[in-house]
Amino acid sequence: MEFLGDETIDRRACRLCHMIKDKKVLVILDDIQEKVDLEILGLPQVPNCKLLLTSRIREVLSVEMRIQKEFQLNLLNAEENWSLFEKMAGEVVQNSAIREVAIQVAQKCRGLPVLVVIVASALKNTSTLHAWKDALRRLKTFDKQGFTEKAYLALEWSYEQLDDEELKPFFLLSGIMRGYSICLLDLLKYSMALGLIKNVDTLEEAQDALHSLVEKLKDCCLLLEDSDDNKLVRMHDLVHEVVNRIALRDQYVFKVAIGDEFKEWPAKDFCTKCTMIIVKRCSIPHLPEGLECLELKMFTFSSRDADHYLEIPNNFFEGMKKLKVLDFTRLSIPSLPSSLEFLESLRTLCLDQCTLGDVTLIGQLQNLEILSFQESKFKELPKEIGQLTRLRLLDLNGFSQLEVISPNVLSSLKRLEHLGMSNSF
Repeated sequence: MEFLGDETIDRRACRLCHMIKDKKVLVILDDIQEKVDLEILGLPQVPNCKLLLTSRIREVLSVEMRIQKEFQLNLLNAEENWSLFEKMAGEVVQNSAIREVAIQVAQKCRGLPVLVVIVASALKNTSTLHAWKDALRRLKTFDKQGFTEKAYLALEWSYEQLDDEELKPFFLLSGIMRGYSICLLDLLKYSMALGLIKNVDTLEEAQDALHSLVEKLKDCCLLLEDSDDNKLVRMHDLVHEVVNRIALRDQYVFKVAIGDEFKEWPAKDFCTKCTMIIVKRCSIPHLPEGLECLELKMFTFSSRDADHYLEIPNNFFEGMKKLKVLDFTRLSIPSLPSSLEFLESLRTLCLDQCTLGDVTLIGQLQNLEILSFQESKFKELPKEIGQLTRLRLLDLNGFSQLEVISPNVLSSLKRLEHLGMSNSF
C-alpha cells in the first residue's frame, strides 16, 4: 500500500479498510508499546484479516490488546549466545589468554541478540587482556539491575567505547533524528551546520567523511543498513531508546517522537540548558511566544498532516541566537517571523514539503550555507536569495510549482557547490 504525502490518517485508514475487506490479509504490527486502536488504523475486526502483534511488554499483548494466542520468543541459550558472540567478535576470542574472559563477557549479554552483537562488535578489535577484563568488570556492575535497565547500561557502555572524537556526537545526532529511518542527506545538512564533520573544505569531502562515519557505526552495529534504500540507514529500537536517554541527560534534548502525544513545551529551567528541540509529526496550532533557549543549536518541527498551518510568533527566535539548524517540514507558512534576523549563527535552513508565502527575510541570513526547499510550493525564488553569498548547497528538488527564479540569483551565489533541481518546474 502506497502512502500519499498529503493524506490524513482518517483517509489512509479508510483506504486500508477498503483494500482488505474482501481479501485474506495478514497484518503485522511490530514492537507495539501500548494499546493500539485498530479501528483508527483501518483494521476492523473482520474474519479475513489476521493480526500478528509483537511487543517487548507482555502485558500490552495479553491485557490491553487481549490477543487470542501468545507465542513467546525465548532468549538465546548458552550455546547460541556464545556462537553469535564469537562470530561477531572475530578471531580475537581464539586467543587462549582472552577466550575465558570473553566467554564471561558473552554471558553478561544474557542471550539478548542485539546486546550480544553490539557488545561483541565493540570488542572485536580489542587484543589486550586488560581491556577485556575491564569490559567484564564494567558489565558486572550492572548485575543488580533489572533486565531492561541492564541492557540499556550495556549499550551505553558500547557507546562509550567509540574512540573517534567525531563518532559519538554523530551517533547521537543520528539517533535524535531517527524516525522510521535516517536520511543520509538530512544527516549531511545537519551535521555540517553543527560542526560534526571536521577538516573538510568541500561538500564532496564532507559527503565522503559522512559515509565514513556511517560505515564505522555500521561496523559497531549501532547503525543498520536499510534494505530498501541506500540513501537511508536504520537504528535498532533498543539502541534508539538508549540514545534518547543519553541525549536528554547529557545534552538536554527535548524531543517529541512520532506517535508521542505533545503535552507542553519544556520548563524554563530546562530551556536555559536545552541544546536541541525535536518535534516530529505534531499538529499543534501555534508555537509559544519567544522561548528563551540561549544554548539551542537545533530546532526541527514537522507536522503530521500536509500543509498544516502553524502560527509562528514574530518574537519566537529572539532567544535562540546560537541556533545553527532550523527545519520546518510539512507546514503552511504564509510569512516568516521578523525575529529570523536574530539567527546570525544559522548555517542550515530546511523548509521542506511546505506551502510558503513571503520568504524574502531569508536574505538576511548572511551566514547560511545550506538552504533546502525540497518538495515545497511557491512560485518564485526571490532576488533576496542572491544575498546568501556563503551558500554552498541549494536544494530545490521536487519544487514542481516553481515558475520564476529572479534574475542573477544563482550567479550571485559564488560559493554554491551543489544545486538540486530534479523534478522541478
